[in-house]
Amino acid sequence: MSRRVEDFAHIVQVTFDRVFDVQGGTFSFESGGKKHYSVTFSDDTVPRDGSRYAVALVEQGNWQKIVGWRDLSTPDVVLAESAWDVARDQAWAVYWFGPFFVFGALLFFGGWAALAALLLFLWASVYFVQQARERNRLVDQALRDIPPAAPPGNGPRIGKTGKTWITGVLNIVRWWP
Repeated sequence: MSRRVEDFAHIVQVTFDRVFDVQGGTFSFESGGKKHYSVTFSDDTVPRDGSRYAVALVEQGNWQKIVGWRDLSTPDVVLAESAWDVARDQAWAVYWFGPFFVFGALLFFGGWAALAALLLFLWASVYFVQQARERNRLVDQALRDIPPAAPPGNGPRIGKTGKTWITGVLNIVRWWP
């Protein structure tokens, strides 16, 4: 089954007519007579007045859930979360919650149930990482296709650090016990 960007995000083009209430990386803006309050890009970017952006929102009109964005004056795409971030979060979930479910299943239902619980945790982790990877690929391509189209680059920047996939790998290795 092939996925489309509409399965993950709504792409909107916005002109920031007026940006106000800037505090740190949080800002409010007015566009086309509508005001939106307390918007945050994960890399603390604050758009300039008059700038045009393409933004991927999880829900149509909900500026609190932003997946990625692109300043249309540049070819750079920025994503809020990488698949490596999701992998790290899933590893922590398995590490902290997995033993409770696995040992609970072992205690109350036996070894096969414990194995099934462990496999379910691992399958869910792989599924969530794959979904994040697919979402990021589709959102990156959709944001690059917004006119003026951006050429394929080295991949999108991820959040505040501007990391790419290799820095994601190095981040996981750094935290590995």
